[in-house]
Amino acid sequence: MVTFTALRRKPELVTPARPTPHEYKPLSDIDDQRGLRYYPAGVEFFGARRRLTESAGDVDDDPVRIIRAALAEALVSYYPLAGRLVELPQVTGGKLLVDCTAEGVVFVEADADVRLQELGQPLAMPYPCMEELLCYDIGEPQDAVVAKPLLFFQVTRFSGNDGFAIGYRYCHSVIDGFGMAKFLNSVYALARGELHTEPPVWGRELLIARAAPDVTHKHSAYDQLPAASAAAEDVVRKTPLEHMVTRHFRFGPREMAAMRSQVPASLVQSTTVFELVTAAVWQCRTAALGYEPHQRVRLIICSNARGTWKPRSPLPQGFYGNALVLRAAEATAGELIGRPLGHAIGLLREAKSEVTDDGYMQSMLDLLARRGRPWYSQDWTYMISDATSLSRRVGAPNVGRWERAGGGITTAGRVVTTSLQSYYERCKSRGGEDCAVVSMCLPAAAMEGFSQRISAWGNMSRLTGSLYGSVPSAL
Repeated sequence: MVTFTALRRKPELVTPARPTPHEYKPLSDIDDQRGLRYYPAGVEFFGARRRLTESAGDVDDDPVRIIRAALAEALVSYYPLAGRLVELPQVTGGKLLVDCTAEGVVFVEADADVRLQELGQPLAMPYPCMEELLCYDIGEPQDAVVAKPLLFFQVTRFSGNDGFAIGYRYCHSVIDGFGMAKFLNSVYALARGELHTEPPVWGRELLIARAAPDVTHKHSAYDQLPAASAAAEDVVRKTPLEHMVTRHFRFGPREMAAMRSQVPASLVQSTTVFELVTAAVWQCRTAALGYEPHQRVRLIICSNARGTWKPRSPLPQGFYGNALVLRAAEATAGELIGRPLGHAIGLLREAKSEVTDDGYMQSMLDLLARRGRPWYSQDWTYMISDATSLSRRVGAPNVGRWERAGGGITTAGRVVTTSLQSYYERCKSRGGEDCAVVSMCLPAAAMEGFSQRISAWGNMSRLTGSLYGSVPSAL
């Protein structure tokens, strides 16, 4: 894999292009969860268009200038993103507010000593030297969000003028991945000289707990799992973040066919690639971590309520705040490892089938408020997010003489959330085959075991009796 270094200029603040309201914006009770106080990272790649048809207005050939100007223009409508978070006193609940100060977002200009083509064709996770494409200094600790910029952008030009990358970090307390895709689309539209395709809407008052919270549904993702014994502890949680290892695993047609061969005939046609891969990854991860057989383990699926709210979402089209729903599947480690893949898929599907209606959502908001907007379950827990919606939402826009060549959410940064969470993406192989890519963060020893187990799916002859290791007969 190619390595390179980015030459960064001094960070600057990009402010809204015109005056914006100075006011306080309250967050929703979903926004204000402790588990969202961090900065996810992503990258967008743009390459030279194959058939360049420049319009008369295309006079600027510098992507840094184009994106900087479009970013300033986008912040006029998305002005809360140019502000800073403040925290109310604990005696009043400790809630976060956005102070719309128009101080701006961090912007870094950079140049890389490599051509875009050298990063891989087609582009796919994991991208080489990811940290070189991101604004590296977001302050410590990385899960502190109060009084810091809410967005960090770095535009990196590749050598030969054949493309550029936009690396970004966003404060998850204010915007989710779907909302970030909306913001990026606005930046791209403005870079082309167009208007916002979808005016942004704050709308956080739509996701607030009732004055008298009433939890009417089960939300097990926020319930802590009991230890199987007095000596039981989660190796992931006790391992310092600097000793964790992150890798990406790609699943092509051969691996998917091997997985489907282990699924009951009644489920083969209806099981999605996401369900297939997630179930296998959950099993292999649990086995690699060596949990006690009777230890209960949990899978949390982070989904977007915008598309699952029944009968329809009350959130306006321009809403860019958090609309996350956490679904939880649960089993003992022995049960999960010792039973076929179809069983794990069944647990996953049961969790996904919970109806997201007005009653469920209001109950979740009430629970968050009643418990002080807590963390989700962390011990013996694995979370996965389907990040493909961001790429679908962004699509393949043009910016000047360039067109989008790929991109998505990455796992850069050392925070508790990224040590527990995987991102699921789709990509193309060099042969044009559809593939799934999943990130994984584990202690080094566990990563070795996970890699061996998950790689076995590529060769059916290695599956029998060896995929998950031996299981105690008592299970």
